[in-house]
Amino acid sequence: MQCPVFYDCEASGLEGFPIEIGWAFFDAATGTVQSESNLINPSPEWDVQTLWDADAEALHGISLKNLRQHGQPAYLVARRMNQILADRELFSDSPMDEAWLKQLFDAAGLEPFFIIRRTLAGVITEQAARSRLMPADVYQAAQERATQLSPRTHRAEADARHLATFWQLITEGSF
Repeated sequence: MQCPVFYDCEASGLEGFPIEIGWAFFDAATGTVQSESNLINPSPEWDVQTLWDADAEALHGISLKNLRQHGQPAYLVARRMNQILADRELFSDSPMDEAWLKQLFDAAGLEPFFIIRRTLAGVITEQAARSRLMPADVYQAAQERATQLSPRTHRAEADARHLATFWQLITEGSF
């Protein structure tokens, strides 16, 4: 059984478009969390002028100039995700991420080769904890350890790594 893949998106704003996507999963073969992220160059059909939010930029620290210089076209990012994540199950901790992922694949003109689960990431870690009869204080200790090892930074890869690290700690009981 493959470990779940956790993903996260950063966006131009809450009503905007995806500007970065990251994913992470525990690789049992290597005993490490594998992760990747990609900046997304805004697609021509996305209304950049209207949907760019300066407050969101301040939060994630990704400028429009940076996206235009270093971002990949939507079809390259979607193709990369299909290549790496084919037949895997993806989980996020935000319902907005699913909408932004759909925007990315729509702009790319591709269908995902992976399964997007509607279950939030927190539910899957809670299910793993319950299956191991983990007390609430031990679960909380795992959350704190995951934050120490992989803090959330409002960047897609770091936030996805945090979720994958938390899942690894819960399932292995190694904290």
